[in-house]
Amino acid sequence: MKKLVLACLMLSISTLLFAQIPPPSGAQYAHELQAKYPLKPSSLHANCVEWDNPYFSAIIDTSLRESVVTYAYYTSAREDSSVLLHVERSRYGAWHAYVGMENETKFYTDINRGISSTLLKYAKGHYAAFELCAWSYDGAILSCTYDLNEGIELQGQNEGTEAELESLTRLLVGSTARQPHNKVHYDGPAFSRVDYWKGSWGSKQVFTMDGITKNYSAVYWNLLVYGSEAHAYWFPNDMTAQKGYAQFEIPVAELISKLGFDPRQALPARQ
Repeated sequence: MKKLVLACLMLSISTLLFAQIPPPSGAQYAHELQAKYPLKPSSLHANCVEWDNPYFSAIIDTSLRESVVTYAYYTSAREDSSVLLHVERSRYGAWHAYVGMENETKFYTDINRGISSTLLKYAKGHYAAFELCAWSYDGAILSCTYDLNEGIELQGQNEGTEAELESLTRLLVGSTARQPHNKVHYDGPAFSRVDYWKGSWGSKQVFTMDGITKNYSAVYWNLLVYGSEAHAYWFPNDMTAQKGYAQFEIPVAELISKLGFDPRQALPARQ
């Protein structure tokens, strides 16, 4: 029976990977892909739009140019696909503006002028992480969309607690890959699925550069739900959150109070 289950699992993964022929990696394909998933209005906050695609959903404040809340889920099958597919970030990790929106490449170059320390640079911070969307080529490409899945994030925090939580998400579904194990320690049970929500909150500074006005948020928050557990994290968007994600955990009720809404109601979990 175990052999039959394993054989079926490997067949499903092989079928998924076989269907994923590497697409072109340029802006033209990215824009064609984006156009399949049009924006729609959102009533969560003023100036908000919602973007739904097969890989994540997001409610974006277009005046602040950041996510209010982003939702996605990760499974053991997606982890297996991600490991076997091994999407090249150097090829598919380029950032593209959504069709009709502004490209922020020069903006980021300019706000980082004069900053020599890599950890103190302003990064293009994913909400739905590249590595958690890279179970599909299209997911990886769409994850690198300016504004709709990106906010200003200090690099020290980006590669610190934020990356730790992304690695934890992979470990929670039973990842045996080296990278997440090198990032955090987890020896608990494996779950079939992790639902996660994240977004930006508050403001440290508002940058106006190259005709673009964009908020540098005070916090990147996260909510992970798996099994019967729910865990919320409140990461300051600065060097105090360079490592040690667990110390930034807060009660879920406190997260909801701070945000003024329940992320699970704003963007309900997909079935």
